[in-house]
Amino acid sequence: MKRWIILASGALILPAIAVPADARTAPADPVATLKTQFVAQRGVRIVESGKTASDGRPLSAQKRGGVVQFDVSGVAGYDILTKSALAGETARPMRTLAVGGSVHTSGGVIAEGLPDGRRWMRAPGRIRDLSPFLTPVLVLEPATLKTLLSTSTAKKPGATLHGGKVTFGALYRASPAYRARLHKRPSAKVAAMTVTWRLWLGRDGLPSRLVTSWAEPPLGMRVTRVSDVRFASWGTPVNLTAPVEETAG
Repeated sequence: MKRWIILASGALILPAIAVPADARTAPADPVATLKTQFVAQRGVRIVESGKTASDGRPLSAQKRGGVVQFDVSGVAGYDILTKSALAGETARPMRTLAVGGSVHTSGGVIAEGLPDGRRWMRAPGRIRDLSPFLTPVLVLEPATLKTLLSTSTAKKPGATLHGGKVTFGALYRASPAYRARLHKRPSAKVAAMTVTWRLWLGRDGLPSRLVTSWAEPPLGMRVTRVSDVRFASWGTPVNLTAPVEETAG
């Protein structure tokens, strides 16, 4: 049985997503298949689990779910609800709505600083290249997907499971979203660091699951991160709209 969450403040519907176990051969060109999904007001539902640890000790754990909206160029926006999954953590869930080139947030620590009667805060300025994920690998970008598959160790054409390692330097060159996240070119040391990845493709040739792990640049302690993203309902209708009431950040 599926469980659904409907938020009163918007049309976000989050299903519990399971990855199909069927291992039939996927089409040979996943990049071309991904591009066929870039249709205005269509999208894909996602669930992401993320964990951060330092020297083996858990620092944070998150569960995120929602929907990504496409236009003819790719990712146009998203609506994501984030909850803490760390034992004993009591932080309030936070909703992030990216639409029209702007990012709006509600709940979580944001709610504590808002004036009475306000529920939303808008990030200053306009953001062109957006990622709904914790992972730095935005597999919904054709160039990023192509870069991943170029490093795959899968031996058979049309394989449904790929895996390998990709450098941050390669991600920076391929991914507009990753470049926007960094704001500047990575140092030679960071560019040489790698993300370990595994990607499952469904019977339709589209991503059904992406697992990535990576270490953050040295900060005086070793910080490692793991992300597990699952995709479902490709082509689902999505029509995101900006909140009416908000406070600029």
